[in-house]
Amino acid sequence: MADSSPLVVLAPHSLLDYTGRPRRFLDAAPMPAHGKALVGAWFQNDERLECEYHRRQCGALRRLGAAFLLIWRNRSALRRARMIYCLNGMHYTVLLLLSRWGLFCTEGKTVRRVAYHDAALERLASGLKTASPAFQIECITSHQFAAITSRLGRDRVLLRPWKIDTEWFQPAEDVPKTRILLPGNISRDESIVAPLLHRGFSITRIARIPSLQARFADEIANPRFELVTNASHRDYLGHLHAAPVVLLPIVPCDNPAGLTAAMEAISAGVPVLANHSMGLTELFAECRYPVPMLRSLDPDAWARACHEIEEQRDSPEFLAALENSRQLLLKHHSILPAGEDWTHIFAEACAAGPVAGGVVYGTAASLA
Repeated sequence: MADSSPLVVLAPHSLLDYTGRPRRFLDAAPMPAHGKALVGAWFQNDERLECEYHRRQCGALRRLGAAFLLIWRNRSALRRARMIYCLNGMHYTVLLLLSRWGLFCTEGKTVRRVAYHDAALERLASGLKTASPAFQIECITSHQFAAITSRLGRDRVLLRPWKIDTEWFQPAEDVPKTRILLPGNISRDESIVAPLLHRGFSITRIARIPSLQARFADEIANPRFELVTNASHRDYLGHLHAAPVVLLPIVPCDNPAGLTAAMEAISAGVPVLANHSMGLTELFAECRYPVPMLRSLDPDAWARACHEIEEQRDSPEFLAALENSRQLLLKHHSILPAGEDWTHIFAEACAAGPVAGGVVYGTAASLA
C-alpha cells in the first residue's frame, strides 16, 4: 500500500524535526494520510541541512542525476500517483524528459512545480508548449501569473499565494524597540545602510551570507550597527520583535524578493518599509497596508519614512491599521496545520478533472 498514494511530493531534501523553528510552506513534511513524500535526503535540523547539503551543493549534472535516481527508485509510486508535485526543478525536468521519450505515462495525472524566478518561468514556458498537458506550473505573484498565462494559457498555469507560519510569527507585548531590522539574503540594497547610520539610525543587518563581514567592514566598528549572519530562528524572531521598523530595500530582480520577510513582519505586528517591487506591491495592496511604499532607493526618502513611522508608532489609528493588515494576512497567507495545504492542492487538482484531450505520453508500462 506504500506505493498507492494518490499524491506524491518530490523533494531534494527536508527536515525531520521542526522543533524551535517555523514551518515552511510547500514542504515535504508533514504530509496528509493520502500523500507520500519522496525525499532525496532527510536532515535532523537546519544546521545539518546547511552544512551537509547547501554548502556542498554540487553541479547541475550531478543534481540532475540525483533527481533521476530518486524518480527511478520510486517509479512504482509515481506510476500510481494521481498528482505529482515537484519542489525542485530537476525532478520536474526529469519527468518532462521521460514523458517526451515515451518512458512516463501522464494519462490522468497532474504534474506540477512552483517557480519563483522570471527566468525559470520563461524557460518553462518555452519547454511546455509541446509537452503533455499534464505538466503545469505555479506562480506566487499575479504579475508572473499574467505574464506566463499569456504564453501558455490558463490550463497550464496556476496562481499559488505564498504562505508563512503565522503561529510562529506572533506579536510580542512590551518588547523594547532597539534597532531597525534589514533582513534577507538576496536582492537587498546594502548601500542604504551607511547613509542611514550617518543620519543617526541604529540598524541590524541579518542574513545567512558570510561575505557580508567584508561588505560591512567599516560599519561594524559603528556601535549603532549590528551584523548577524548565523541567527537561529528563535534569535531572528527576537530581533524582529525588537525592531521599530523592518526595511526591505529591494533592488531590481526577477523574483518576489522580500515577500516572506514582509509577511513575517506583518504577522508579528512590526511596521514594514519597502519600495515598489514584484510581490511586495501586491502584498501591500491586498493587506491594505498603512505604510506608503517608496518609489526609489534614495536614502533621504527612506530616512524621512523611518521618522514618519517613529512619529506615529503609538498612534491608535496607526496601530489599528497595522492590526487590520495583519488580520488580512492571517486570512489569506497562513500555513494550515497537519499538511492540510497539500490536501487542498490535491483537491483542486482532482476537481479540475483528468488531463484533457486524451493524449497519452508513454505507455501503460512506462517506468515499469
